[in-house]
This record gives sequence, C-alpha cells and structure tokens, in this order.
Amino acid sequence: MLSQLFMAKSAFFAFERKMQVVANNIMNAQTVGFKKRRMEMESIFPLILEKSYSEFEEASRGTGKKRKHYMEYGQGVRISDVTKDFSTGTIEMTNQPLDVAIQGKGFLQFRMPDGRIMYSRAGNLTMDQDGNIMDANGHPMEPALRMPRNVSEFIINEEGRVFVRVGEEVQPREVGQLMLAHFPNQKGLKDIGQNLFEETAASGQPETALPGRDGLGSIKQRALEFSNVNIVEEMMQMLMTQRTFELVVKTIGSADAMLKIASDINK
Repeated sequence: MLSQLFMAKSAFFAFERKMQVVANNIMNAQTVGFKKRRMEMESIFPLILEKSYSEFEEASRGTGKKRKHYMEYGQGVRISDVTKDFSTGTIEMTNQPLDVAIQGKGFLQFRMPDGRIMYSRAGNLTMDQDGNIMDANGHPMEPALRMPRNVSEFIINEEGRVFVRVGEEVQPREVGQLMLAHFPNQKGLKDIGQNLFEETAASGQPETALPGRDGLGSIKQRALEFSNVNIVEEMMQMLMTQRTFELVVKTIGSADAMLKIASDINK
C-alpha cells in the first residue's frame, strides 16, 4: 500500500508541474517571440514482482526450456526535462518601422546593465530619446545601433543593413548593421525571462553572422514573430493533465481510506 502511495505522490507533483508548464504556454500564446515549453516524464526504475532462483521454468526439460516472464511495475514517474521548442512562430505584419522578424534561424543580441549579452527572438524594438535602439525592456542592441536626429524614415533590408532618411534628404544613408547569433545547441539556452535567453555550457558558444548567411534567417521589417504556441493543442494538454491529476488525487484518497480501515481493524 505504501508503494502505491509513493507512486501516486510522484505523479501528483509531476502533473502539478506539467499543469504549470501548459498554463504558462497558454498565457504567452500572444507574446512576441515566445517559445513554448514541453515537459518530458519518465518511469522510475521498475520493481520485479516475481523472483526466481532460475531463469528457466522448472517444468521444462532439455532443449524445450523457456525463459521466465517477469512481471514488472513502475515505482512512479518523474520529470526528466523541460524542453524548449524553437520552431518559428507565426510572422505577422505590423507596419511599425522598428519591428523586425527573423525568417529562419538566429537570435538578436542585447546588452544587459552588467555587460552580459543576452539573446532573443522578439523583434519589437524601441528607440530612446537619444536615438539608441533597444528591446521592449530597455536593453540596448549589440552591436550598438544609434539613430541620428530628425529621422523621417527607417529602412532595414533582409541582410540587416539599417538605412535612414534625415529631414528632407532624398537618398537614405546607412547607419548600422543588425547581426544575428546562432548556437551549436540552441535547446541548451537558459531562459531568464523577458523573452531573453542566456548562453550555457550546454548551448555552446555563440557565433555571429550577417542575416541570410551561414544558414541564418533573413530580416523582415515591419513584422513580428509571435508565439509558436498552438492554443488548441495546449487546451487539450491542459484537459488531459487535469483529468490525470484528478485520478491521482482519487487514488491517494482511496489509499488513505484503506489504510484507515486497516488501522481500525487492528485495534
């Protein structure tokens, strides 16, 4: 009975965590650049119910010997990993001149206040009063990109080259270049919130290149890549997780009732 309670306990905490992951995906279904999470579970090492001194059935003789069939049951489940799905989300036009979407692989780079470089797929860029281009949370781009005053038009081509028209100028002038970073194993990146990812030993060191080169995606101006969450799929996952969670709770309740009855009988 205690082993059944242990199995139910492991499932309780595993599916509680899975519900949190699914709920977070649903909550960020419309977040720019958000990448959905998937929780992987595995069975804890199985126990052998039937044990034998010989691996052959005793009733069998000679060449007709047969191997015994062992009955096994798991001791519960545990979380093996919470993975990130970096597949491209839906790209939608916004007609905002500082919005950019990456069509393919790659990450934009932003510098934190402590000097570290973080990476993101969210291209909803902004500009401060000094003309510095930043992400939505106020982190400046890396390499730094600063616009001159009195800009009348922004142009960002597929290769990430940034042009502006100032005042009444007819010909645009080039003022900067967007660079993209890529990793040997992007699934190893650490999520630090605010749609930002941090380099880890598992991800490997980043390499930077121009958009559209070395297998990296191109830049699409006046567009944003939204979340890659499929809301229908996530709602189905939530329903299945909820049903499983309810079953686990009932199992714990039944085991508790049986233990109480057994305790009363011994009195």
